[in-house]
Amino acid sequence: MGRLAAGRRAASERAGAARGLGGHRRALTALVLADVAFAYQQTAVVPVIPVIEKELGVAQAWGAWLLSGYLLVATVAAPVLGRLADRHGRRAMLLLGLGMFLLGSVAAAVAPDAVVLIAARAVQGIGGAVFPLSLSIVREEFPGDRVGSATGVLTGAFGIGTALGFATSGALTEAVSWHLVFAVGAAVVALAMPLVVRWVPARPGPSRGALDVPGALLLSAVLALVLVGLTLLPEAKGATWALPGGLIAAGLAAGAVWFRRENRVAEPLIDLRTLRSPAQVWTNGVTLAIGYTLFGTFYLVPQLVGNGQEGFGAGTGTVGLYLLPLAAGQILGGPAARTLQKGGTPRRPLAAGMALLAAGTAACGAIGGSSRPGFLAAAFVVGCGAGLTISASGTLVSVKADEEHAGVSTSLNSTVRRVGGGLGSQASAAILILVGSGRAGWLAAFGLAAAFALVSVPFAARVPLSGPAAGPPPGLSA
Repeated sequence: MGRLAAGRRAASERAGAARGLGGHRRALTALVLADVAFAYQQTAVVPVIPVIEKELGVAQAWGAWLLSGYLLVATVAAPVLGRLADRHGRRAMLLLGLGMFLLGSVAAAVAPDAVVLIAARAVQGIGGAVFPLSLSIVREEFPGDRVGSATGVLTGAFGIGTALGFATSGALTEAVSWHLVFAVGAAVVALAMPLVVRWVPARPGPSRGALDVPGALLLSAVLALVLVGLTLLPEAKGATWALPGGLIAAGLAAGAVWFRRENRVAEPLIDLRTLRSPAQVWTNGVTLAIGYTLFGTFYLVPQLVGNGQEGFGAGTGTVGLYLLPLAAGQILGGPAARTLQKGGTPRRPLAAGMALLAAGTAACGAIGGSSRPGFLAAAFVVGCGAGLTISASGTLVSVKADEEHAGVSTSLNSTVRRVGGGLGSQASAAILILVGSGRAGWLAAFGLAAAFALVSVPFAARVPLSGPAAGPPPGLSA
């Protein structure tokens, strides 16, 4: 199988050379536009969640599902589309992901109530594989000496889309409505799709392995049970604690069944055999904390800065601007990981990034609305930590996967981060409901997110290195 993969890779490089620089530039342009559209629509909802909660009368715990519901579906969709891409071709699955993302965006733009909007966000989650698939296409189509630079361009494009989402969604909502945020995102996705069809070559997938449908359904059940349990937990009193507690326990039990199953089936949804490496286990454990801290902060910042008593009382049009330093730090932190790694291992930027995540998140909670420059500086520190950790963790889990399973391999670390993100956003909302939105509530919510990052620092610094890390970082995909 190794010779077959190597032969296909060589054939791909010969075909890439034959197409020439112009063909690669056009393909990269289409992928960049797809990633910008995806990143914009993924994060543009974050600053306007408080507005949506008020306008649609959504309880805070269910408003968090605008993030966690998306992440739940994206967590499952990324490995599913990755496996299908290995069977049917990466461009085909990229278009499927973009198409479902477009469908979800249109549905969100016309959503009349919270139920439809949360469902539309879940449909958008199917597009969660767009960025990993873009990276797989670059590795498949581009000559080896251009893969690194093309990956860097896609990483930057993702960061730009994120920053645009934070910067413009509040203004669009204030000028017209939050519906316009999703309409604009849908228009950009619709523009990107024909360019992908025209400029990205269609190739058959290198694998004919089966899709683990039961594994996908079981993983969905695991995440749904835990997240619904966290949603109901803050409102539970007395004997009613049994329902959310039972859901969470059932989710954990289902998770154990899923792990057992994935280790036994011939064609698992996620190849957990790669997690037998101590480096994989340690790094993905740290990645879970990255997701919790980052998405917990994504949810908390708009809620805090819009709060008139503990925050800054920011209007809808300016809430997203408080997240811009975070996006800027994330964009800068990714390339900085390479510089910090020189003369050492990826453990160095991973540990440094976790320390920055912890410090920045704790500072956001401690500063609150007392100092606008201080809060913006703390958000920038969070972003720098996110950029460092996402890049370094992606490097550490690179396992030189053969061509057959490249699509699934590139999505594994991102999948773990999304699981952490879903837990972070939902748990942060639950803390604010349980403790309240006074000073103690913000300190508790930001403090727990910071604690996850801080506890992970020594583990990040001591990730066992079973061999040299390989491959470019998977970028700033969240």
